[in-house]
Amino acid sequence: MFGDPPITFETLDSCDKVNIWRRGGERAPHKPRLLLYTLAALQRGEDRLIPFSNIEEDLGRLLEDFGPPRATRPEYPFWHLQSDGLWEIPERDILQADLDEAPNRHNPRLTVIRDAGAHGGLTSDLFEDLRSQPELVNRIAQQLLDAHWEPSYHEDILNAIGMPWVTVRRALKRDPAFRDTILRIYEHRCAVCGYDGQLDRTDLGIEAAHIKWHAVGGPDKPDNGLALCALHHKAFDRGAIGLDDEHRILISQHVRGSHGVDEWLVRFTGQPVRRPQQGEPSPAAGNINWHRSEVFRAPARSRP
Repeated sequence: MFGDPPITFETLDSCDKVNIWRRGGERAPHKPRLLLYTLAALQRGEDRLIPFSNIEEDLGRLLEDFGPPRATRPEYPFWHLQSDGLWEIPERDILQADLDEAPNRHNPRLTVIRDAGAHGGLTSDLFEDLRSQPELVNRIAQQLLDAHWEPSYHEDILNAIGMPWVTVRRALKRDPAFRDTILRIYEHRCAVCGYDGQLDRTDLGIEAAHIKWHAVGGPDKPDNGLALCALHHKAFDRGAIGLDDEHRILISQHVRGSHGVDEWLVRFTGQPVRRPQQGEPSPAAGNINWHRSEVFRAPARSRP
């Protein structure tokens, strides 16, 4: 039979249903990061089984750079992705024996994983299925990005993992009125710096930002949005900017740089974020708390 092989929707569905750890509003999308890292290696033509020593270094950096902003361990997704039926570890018996000695532990010890020279990779059937269908790899990567990160993250993550294909965005289920509402109630001005640029009659670099990410269930409602310029939207989504309980601006101590950083970020420390028009709802406390816990890169700078 001629033509490209068909998209395997069972594979798409399996990847979409990867179980990630959650507790209340806390999120730990470590398995999706490991899957993206593995898909990028597959696209580059690398071997199916990846040494844990590589995963420990590379995935550790991804986990640190793309949050959530709390301590995390690469060995957790390396071990637990097996439970989703997508991943296998040839040295599993050695690692399981370590767990059997301490049933209350949830992971083999890091030293045991290292000493075993462990490898991990997609199951052989899945690997061959994906290797023969590069467009399916593309679809799964976009699916994972859409499900776990805001769009402002996508390009940065793809660059970090060396994903050679440019993914094609899916249509997201977002209220098309959200952007118009947020820009209107904030009078088309950035809530951090007040920038209000326009080109003719259209906004120039003014965007509607979700406080609690749409990807994790944040609603398309006025109390979950801020009008932000493109720079401060990116900084807010990446956790360089946060808000305290009084709606004052927090700037992470992890922000650094030598040109423009003080002018465009640090100087706003402790200043109140711009409020919406009178009669419109201010950002909800629950959404601000979620962002400060799950996105903002604490600790914050002290006021200048």
